[in-house]
Amino acid sequence: MFAFGRILSGIGILACISACASSPEKAPPPERIPVTAMRPAIDGVPKSALGPQELAPGECGLFLWSQTDASKFIFFSRALSDSAIFAQADAPLTLSLVRAGGDIFGQFNTEMAFVAQDGRTLTLAFAPGEVLDGGQRIQDGLISVTDLTGWQTKVPVLGVRACQPE
Repeated sequence: MFAFGRILSGIGILACISACASSPEKAPPPERIPVTAMRPAIDGVPKSALGPQELAPGECGLFLWSQTDASKFIFFSRALSDSAIFAQADAPLTLSLVRAGGDIFGQFNTEMAFVAQDGRTLTLAFAPGEVLDGGQRIQDGLISVTDLTGWQTKVPVLGVRACQPE
């Protein structure tokens, strides 16, 4: 009788192990979004960079680079100007300032909103960093570009506010 109890106990353990080892039903693969549907977001990623920007004596500028590719200079605005340029897709966008807020950062604000001629909007928010001779670093910046259909592209940025000596 003792041997029979061990056999039944062994069969019960094997049944539990096999039940635990059975594979669950496979989940369906995630929905794939066709590349053509993602085209606005792909077009929002800077593929090129802006060229050098010159400042007149005493003039200040806001220079931003992509954090994901620090070799790409992608945003520039002159102080006391209501415009900026942004390298998006293959050609730079000219932007008009529509709102400025946050903290004062030299001759700029830490939060700005712009609109492009084609209706796209760009918001910029950043945290001031280390003070430099003739300027200040920009850390933890984020550019958000929204197209007319609502697609939003977010580009983390870093940079500097710099002034040309007089």
